[in-house]
Amino acid sequence: MRDKLRVVFMGTPDFAVPTLEVLIHDDRFNVIGVVTQPDRPKGRGNKLTISPVKSLSLKHNLNVYQPNKIREQEMVEKLSALSPDFLVVVAYGQILSESILQIPKYLSINLHASLLPRWRGAAPIHRAFIAGDQLTGVCTMIMEKGLDTGDTLLSEHTAIEDTDTVETLHDRMALMGSALLAETLIGFVEGRIEKTPQDSEGVTYAGKLGKKDFEIDWTKSSAMVSRHIRGLSPFPGSVTILNGRRLKLLFALAREEDESGDPGVILSLSESGIQVACGKGSILITELKPDGKGKMSAHSYTLGRALKLGDRFG
Repeated sequence: MRDKLRVVFMGTPDFAVPTLEVLIHDDRFNVIGVVTQPDRPKGRGNKLTISPVKSLSLKHNLNVYQPNKIREQEMVEKLSALSPDFLVVVAYGQILSESILQIPKYLSINLHASLLPRWRGAAPIHRAFIAGDQLTGVCTMIMEKGLDTGDTLLSEHTAIEDTDTVETLHDRMALMGSALLAETLIGFVEGRIEKTPQDSEGVTYAGKLGKKDFEIDWTKSSAMVSRHIRGLSPFPGSVTILNGRRLKLLFALAREEDESGDPGVILSLSESGIQVACGKGSILITELKPDGKGKMSAHSYTLGRALKLGDRFG
């Protein structure tokens, strides 16, 4: 029987948790150390909060490392002393130096939330959703100095459905990636997986989201406005103004039929939601979140408020 593969895991947010869970519970792997971001102040009280990856690691009595800067020589020496077979990275949040990437016996492998070379970078799930991609997925790749430029190993696809939000897509891809990563490690050691250089054609970059990304452009088609709303739901949330009040819109269905009305204008109010004209077609807003309040149905929001047809979002 082969010895367990020695793995150092590096990750921070919820997206990384399913992969770490698989590595912990699969008898073929021995997680010898976990590297995650330092505890950060969070919430109104600025209370120090641990990452989801650290929370899971502590439950399983794993050795946790939280360097402020992963490039520090002390951290390089600590990781080298662990003698890992693989270094696995899933949304860790810091750039790794070549001295760290060269530590493992086999490879440093990243689980990336897109089908490379499309959407290299920091926010691939949001960017794929907002851009209107019909298909996305996860892939495993060999880490190198460039930004997500290494050879890919395995990938798995998933469609972005009309019922999806970025939250449901995120959770589905996290589970897909956890199984794919385990398969990649075993398959590479057994010689069943070939490296595939990334095609220079079709490279796109998923930059970090900024404030301008949150604002809804009502002049776009109903399909794109719906995608924008669902592609930022529930976090960070697409933002708009209605009658002086700031709202986050959380879910909207596209209606392609021709509707009369300027972009952003309310066309109908019903128990189904708020119908709003777009540059082409309209959307039906079904869920939203007013500033300082919890999420609610669009119909609930309209009760007790003097909304009328012709009022304008934006």
